[in-house]
Amino acid sequence: MSRQTLPRDAWLLCFSAFSADLGYQGITALFPLYLVFQLHASLYAYGLVTAIAFGGGAFVSYFGGLAGDRFDRKRVAVTGNALIPLMALAGLAHSLGFSALLYVLGWWARYFRSPSRRALLVSATPPHERRRAFGTLHALDIGGGMLSALIALGALWLKVRITTVMLWAVVPLLVSTLLLLLVRRREVYAQPTPDTSAVGTRAPPRLVLGALLISATLYGFSFYNLGFPIVTATEAHAAAGYEWGVLAYVVYLGVSALSGYVLGARRGSSARALWLLGYAPSALGSGLIGLSVALHMQALATYAAVAVLGFGMGAVETFEPTLVSSLVSHTRLSRGMGFLSVSRAIGQFLSNLIMGALFLFGQAVPYFYAFASALLAALLFGTVELVARRRPAS
Repeated sequence: MSRQTLPRDAWLLCFSAFSADLGYQGITALFPLYLVFQLHASLYAYGLVTAIAFGGGAFVSYFGGLAGDRFDRKRVAVTGNALIPLMALAGLAHSLGFSALLYVLGWWARYFRSPSRRALLVSATPPHERRRAFGTLHALDIGGGMLSALIALGALWLKVRITTVMLWAVVPLLVSTLLLLLVRRREVYAQPTPDTSAVGTRAPPRLVLGALLISATLYGFSFYNLGFPIVTATEAHAAAGYEWGVLAYVVYLGVSALSGYVLGARRGSSARALWLLGYAPSALGSGLIGLSVALHMQALATYAAVAVLGFGMGAVETFEPTLVSSLVSHTRLSRGMGFLSVSRAIGQFLSNLIMGALFLFGQAVPYFYAFASALLAALLFGTVELVARRRPAS
């Protein structure tokens, strides 16, 4: 097969991701504005809602992974994807509790779907093309999210109500589910034996996988919801309106999509690339956001920092699942992807609670905390990767 062509099912899965993010990423950009500025909730309340969405999502993702291995992965992915539109209804609730409930349930449905969708992509793609497949998935995934944020941005400039824009997301989310239904699985590429040589180390697969899951959890501690920078940018340009906050999200998603696509096509060690191009830039991006806020720098500095953060996220979303696909046997693949989602979500649960609370001590403090956490993830996995790379061949 030509390097330029992914299998049909892989493209369907990637464009399903594009349509899904075309729907719910706009909601992600608008929901904090709706909650904080229209329902007059505090940033701590927003942090609590997102913590429940991500923390509860950890358990939902675990069971979604188990269900994908025990039952039919396509059916599990379709079921979760079909329930994501619940978050689009959050703007119709007009109450903090009910709106938060719909938003959380939509996110839980996304978490339930994700391990099986990733496992489907692995089985639909030859082993030597999986990094490119995950890079393409992330690029289309986040590219759809950037377009969604741009639509939200344009709607705000046109004075369209936030709740109306959120409700529109139902349409692309339904298209995303339809594309999943079209996956045929006529060609399935199995990888029954875990292999660390494919990711650039000679260490036992369990050692690398364990280090990866711990590092993913630490990265999760720094992986706050982008609603925080959205609100930060909005408050810094209060006279200009909500558009400045949503623009930060557009920058983040655009750089993330581009980095995922470009990095997915490169060759080399996935293990080294994860900490060097993923965790470390993520730490740098958060630290720069904190500095821009603390020093009252111009808006351009904030957007540049958000771009660095987006680059790191694109690398992480490309190389983490690529590593798991090489370290876990085919029969336990959904479960392995579920463990990856769980590790990230556990960190996100506490991260959003901590971030919301740290805003009480100043606008810059939460971003410095995120810098330290992501840096710790980079140092841990980087150390394991460097030691493993120097192990003598058995």
